[in-house]
Amino acid sequence: MKDNPAIQFFHVWDTYGKVVSGDYMFHRQLGEAVSAAIRLRFADQAIRILDLGCGDAATFAPILQEFSIESYLGVDLSAAALELAKKNLSFLKCPTQYQQADFMSALERSPQQDVIYISFALHHLKTFEKAEFFRQAVKILSPGGLVLFVDVVREEEQDLQKYHQNYCDFVQKTMTNLDKNERDAICAHISGNDFPDPHSVLNMQASEAGLKLVSTFIPQKWHQLIVFERP
Repeated sequence: MKDNPAIQFFHVWDTYGKVVSGDYMFHRQLGEAVSAAIRLRFADQAIRILDLGCGDAATFAPILQEFSIESYLGVDLSAAALELAKKNLSFLKCPTQYQQADFMSALERSPQQDVIYISFALHHLKTFEKAEFFRQAVKILSPGGLVLFVDVVREEEQDLQKYHQNYCDFVQKTMTNLDKNERDAICAHISGNDFPDPHSVLNMQASEAGLKLVSTFIPQKWHQLIVFERP
């Protein structure tokens, strides 16, 4: 008998919740930097937001409370995650939509947005697929709009195998409020599903697509916020 998908989801989400609560992936500092980037560009302006791979939106929700939101569109493959996102964002008074879809398909169909926010999701795409992400992003961004890209980023000259090895060592040594089975499961996921690229590659792809690098915030070498704009 196959496991219930909902049970699988909540088991995985419980583990991720421990990662977030332990701040092992620097969500706190990255969130503060995201808030500062939005405030710097839009101040009190009402903004349209596309949240790709939104999950339960628990880390983005406190940020959104600070701003005037004209519309919010959250996209995730998990129906269970989207239900949690609806609850976590129930304070929003603007029109909201939640789409169960892969984020590339949703990006292609999206109306114009002022902010595209994608957190710890783009690294699941191969290098050529990331280039397509930037090409699609620039098409739907308003002039002056931002791509807020929070993710793991590979070190320059570091190959993927070495990254996987080093990051899994990081998981095993630092994520101390997870048991060994949980840490092993994270490492298995990383080895099979994570394809981060170096900052230079991402910047080149974004530039070729017509985006301009605004800023980079690096609380730890692999964990970064990179902000691009549509000129």
